[in-house]
Amino acid sequence: MPHNVVKNVVPPAQGAVIPTHASNLGGRGAHGRPSVAAKRRAPLVTVVGIPLFVVGALLMMVLFPWPCTAAVNGVTVESNVKTSVQDLVAQQDLRTRPGNLLAVDGSVLEEGGGELMHISVNGEYVGTEERMVHPGDVIEVTDGDNTMESFVEEARVMPASARIEGVGAIHRYTHTGQDGEHIVRTGSVSGKTVEVEVTRQPVEEVIERFNVDTGGDMVVALTFDDGPWDTYTQEILDILAANGAHATFFTVGERVEGHEDTVRQAAQAGHQICTHSWDHAAGDGNGVDLGRMTEEDRILEITRGQEKISEVTGQDTERVIRVPGGNFSEETASVLEPYVDSEIGWNIDTQDWQKPGAAAVIEQIMNVQPGNIVLMHDGGGDRTQTVEALRTALPQLVAAGYRFVTIDQLLEYVD
Repeated sequence: MPHNVVKNVVPPAQGAVIPTHASNLGGRGAHGRPSVAAKRRAPLVTVVGIPLFVVGALLMMVLFPWPCTAAVNGVTVESNVKTSVQDLVAQQDLRTRPGNLLAVDGSVLEEGGGELMHISVNGEYVGTEERMVHPGDVIEVTDGDNTMESFVEEARVMPASARIEGVGAIHRYTHTGQDGEHIVRTGSVSGKTVEVEVTRQPVEEVIERFNVDTGGDMVVALTFDDGPWDTYTQEILDILAANGAHATFFTVGERVEGHEDTVRQAAQAGHQICTHSWDHAAGDGNGVDLGRMTEEDRILEITRGQEKISEVTGQDTERVIRVPGGNFSEETASVLEPYVDSEIGWNIDTQDWQKPGAAAVIEQIMNVQPGNIVLMHDGGGDRTQTVEALRTALPQLVAAGYRFVTIDQLLEYVD
């Protein structure tokens, strides 16, 4: 009978790992297939490997940039992809000339102050922004262009101009003007201004100058300037009342102060009260001409005078005026147009302001014709001769059939 063979078997130590066949098969199972652990390790090699390759390639590009060939003004130039077009051009001896810096009106502000050189790549302009060279680039470099100074562009008003036409004592606005608008540029270096575009054409205003044709009616407009004045204005009002006459008083605004009752009385008696300016164009106007004053001051001269009359009389603002010295230019007419309908001159200047004697003043008054406007003064100095001449001449004209009306009443023959 066979003998039983007994082998001594030593149990593994506690915690020891018992090797399997897989550990002897290089990571493969009993049948030669990859184990689960091997499958888990394989992707790690792939993921780590790709970034390392990319980083390496980029590093090589940085340390050793790819060379490239470009053409500068027809000459082949060796470069690399890390070179800018501007740097490549600067490395060439091209001897270009810079352009000039121009003012907004086209004049030269600084020679050579414009673009240093004009660069185009493959037919497209390259400005100051950096552009890298690409293989095969065709670069053209010419003299720099002229450049314009920086500027501010804004819309501005084009004031309407005025035209005075005709002959006569009355200056009446017949066509209302309208301001235009244009775009202007002002150079930040030169300070020069040029017009770029007219966005709205101004409309010219027209002032017609004429005399009044009364159709034979024997009416005359007596006018008095520079008042009110102590004594003389009141004496003239009394003479007018005695002869059933009305007149127009062109007052100086500041002289109304202290004579409010006299002005109010004249208005209540049916006389027309209009402005002759606030202070007779004192200051820049030299006391005779609004045209020497600023536009703002010209407007204030008239509007302050109008407002004072309206304040005292309680009547609406009169848009009939007489300017100091009769100096009513087209420029002044344009400035005053929003505030005035008519400016009144005269047909007969009695020259009473020169104090030629009462007889000389009477002679002038007696030369009147129907529709005439007569200039006299109730203020501005001693008007004794004016009062005396009016006291004598007015009854004679009344006897001859004349009536004496205000400017508004005279203009009714026109309307």
